[in-house]
Amino acid sequence: MRRGDPEQEAVDGERREDKYAQKFRVLFLLPFLCVCRAMGEGGVCLLLLLLGWVLGTGSELISVFAKKNMNISIMQVPGSLEASDCEMCTGEGDCFKNYTLQSEDAFDFTFTCDDPEHYFAVEVSKDVGEQTDLEDALRLPMLPKLNRTYIWNINVPYEVGVNMNFVDNHLEQIDSAPCPDSFTYTIIGHLRLEATSAVLVGNFCKNGTISNVKVQGRTRIEFKVAWEETIEDPGLGLTFVPPIGNFSVVDVVLQPGPPLYFTAANWPNGFPDDELMSWHFSVPASYHANVTIENNTRPKCVKRNLELYNGPPLREKMTKEYEADFWLKLQNCEMDRASPEGLTLRFKVETFHYAEKFEIRLKEEDGVSVEIEQLQEAGGDSSFPSCICTYPLWNSNCSSKLLLGPGGHQTIYFHSGCNTTRDISIVATKNTNCKDIEDCHVSNMVLTLPDVLLKLPVPQQTFRWTLEQPDDLTIELAFERLKLRQLLPDETCKGGMMYNMSTFKPSGVRSNVGLFCPHGAMEKIQTADHVILELQTSKGWNTSDLDISLSFIPRLTDDYIMNIIPDADSPVCLLTPNWGPGMLNDLVASWNISVPPDHVAELTFMNHSLPDCAHRHVIIRVREQWEDPKEWTFGETASLPESLDSLTHTFWLNVTNCYTSSEQLNLLFQVRVSESEDVTDTIVIAAAVAGVLIVLIIAVTVCCIKRWKRQNRQPGLAIYNPGVNSRMLARRRKFAKGRQDNDSHIYAVIDEDRVYADYFNKSGMLSIPEVDVYRSFDGPMGNEPPALPPPRSATSKDGSPRADPMVVNDLYTFSIRKENAEKSNGEMATFLGNGDKSSSS
Repeated sequence: MRRGDPEQEAVDGERREDKYAQKFRVLFLLPFLCVCRAMGEGGVCLLLLLLGWVLGTGSELISVFAKKNMNISIMQVPGSLEASDCEMCTGEGDCFKNYTLQSEDAFDFTFTCDDPEHYFAVEVSKDVGEQTDLEDALRLPMLPKLNRTYIWNINVPYEVGVNMNFVDNHLEQIDSAPCPDSFTYTIIGHLRLEATSAVLVGNFCKNGTISNVKVQGRTRIEFKVAWEETIEDPGLGLTFVPPIGNFSVVDVVLQPGPPLYFTAANWPNGFPDDELMSWHFSVPASYHANVTIENNTRPKCVKRNLELYNGPPLREKMTKEYEADFWLKLQNCEMDRASPEGLTLRFKVETFHYAEKFEIRLKEEDGVSVEIEQLQEAGGDSSFPSCICTYPLWNSNCSSKLLLGPGGHQTIYFHSGCNTTRDISIVATKNTNCKDIEDCHVSNMVLTLPDVLLKLPVPQQTFRWTLEQPDDLTIELAFERLKLRQLLPDETCKGGMMYNMSTFKPSGVRSNVGLFCPHGAMEKIQTADHVILELQTSKGWNTSDLDISLSFIPRLTDDYIMNIIPDADSPVCLLTPNWGPGMLNDLVASWNISVPPDHVAELTFMNHSLPDCAHRHVIIRVREQWEDPKEWTFGETASLPESLDSLTHTFWLNVTNCYTSSEQLNLLFQVRVSESEDVTDTIVIAAAVAGVLIVLIIAVTVCCIKRWKRQNRQPGLAIYNPGVNSRMLARRRKFAKGRQDNDSHIYAVIDEDRVYADYFNKSGMLSIPEVDVYRSFDGPMGNEPPALPPPRSATSKDGSPRADPMVVNDLYTFSIRKENAEKSNGEMATFLGNGDKSSSS
């Protein structure tokens, strides 16, 4: 059928169901809905089965429309079905196994099976010319959900370049493996002299680094999409450009990541005769790239040379390094057509962060040699790069090992495909050989590390000091700031650094002293033999944990002496030298173990093995270091006690081996220093006495304060108290309100007739004062109690009577001068004072 409006038909090309068929399904299901409602859960199951049958894909109507210059072919996958199993049927009853739509044709049909995606595929072919609207040509038509292949046949003259742009969707070239997202691009070109000869440029997947592919002249693009994928845009831009001068050009924008692989056109069948192909690589800033030939065959040339311009030699595993953007151009020769060999090329491109240069100059490091090595587990894979490279870049030489002797000088970098934390190790060795005793004036010389090695990004380093001295001297290594902790079997150090110490005799016999970590109790190690001391570092180590000083001291009698300063309540475990194989014959090792005053040490023998002696004896001696020392001695036939717990002074532990050829001498012991129990009891008693004294002092102080308060308390008054003028702060505290707000100033009613009548009626008084009942004061009041009026002299300046001070115990005794008697008005004239007066008692 022919549709009038192609654009409208493209919109209607999606899958749709016939409206009459939908009505039929609803009517068909109504009685089953009623039955299912009555049946419960079983009815629901039946309903689902019916829905699957009635709404199956076989009943869907599909409409497909082919635009102008487009062909659409829907076809059965060969061998997938018998002819009668599934077909495409129209409404008129016509059925097809394959159907092709020509330009501007339409096709409405249904599949007779429910899963046609497994048996049918669709192919869309679009012809593109120089005058074609390229944007419209890349629009994808609506198709049934089948495996789809979109094809653009670009028919242009050979002088026109076809540029396929994938800026927003970079591609990755593949050999034959399927793409992980089921989107596959295939680009095919044609030769200049053989226009009908198709040559594969390459197969590509999404999510790569190829931004553009250019082909000279006629080109074919195929874009394959799996049926389960939904696609609206091919992710492709198309333009025509001037001649590119090559069969094809591939533009690559490199990114950090895994290696990328590229092949010459027509891989693996052979690059066309006398053709040229190019790759342009953009290298990101601060990165460089390596190109390695992975696979290559060379034809027999008749004319012209075969060459990969600007690339490594065309031999397998040949590599070249590039610091910036670069081109590769593959030029084939005119081949001998009788020769079976053709030109094939497959190469790998790796992008690495620009290598940091490290200059190793050992001239300043006296007697230091360096070995930088690639670990075996890193280089086990043949495809793994060699990690240690030397400058300059354009003439670089990478290997798995580099040796620099004393005074050596080399600038290196590490291959960015290597992990320097995991794949590289460094061993630096320094020899200190003192042959003449007169030249061995070394005291507390700090052993340092070569600064040049500390700057390398390699945490796995071993710094080895070889120390040799004359027979008359002993080597002393001090670790006074951090001290050392001896490692037990199967223990490891925390902090990324460990010491391994061993000794050797001039005869070559070696003995391992032990493994040690910083932050322990061992302050010094003294040995009569020569010493090899290794500091082994790993990730996370800190140079501030390095603490070694060397001294040559006069010869000691023992082969080994170790000074131990334990912390209180911190057990220290120690091993005899050469633990495991056992102490060497006739070897003497001693431990000088400090015990602070008022402390006690417990020595525990945790594990031991004693040999059968052929000559001499094993002697294990514990001896305190003071004027009246305790001493314990054990031989190879004695049973060592489990512990010695009464060591109250600094003591020696000496172990002397015998000559034996059987079981070896091994001794593991522990020292624990703790505070003495007597000192603890004294402290407890002193604390108790001090507590009692404090309680007594507090009790006495409280009693004294209470007594003082009682003595200074004001007496309760029933008579006039001259202290009323004083501010009794202790008592005023009891009144929360001001004087005008409380009743402290109001007295109970006093009947003065009864109180004072006997005094007033005595004979001899010139006048009797008026007597009345006391009335409370109704005037204004202040916060402070009223003060008494100031005392007056016997005769004031105006001639009025003068008040004299009161005399204790003569209260309420009054005197009235005779010359002023006629002036009495019933008020008390004067207080009893020291002046002239008459008393009434």
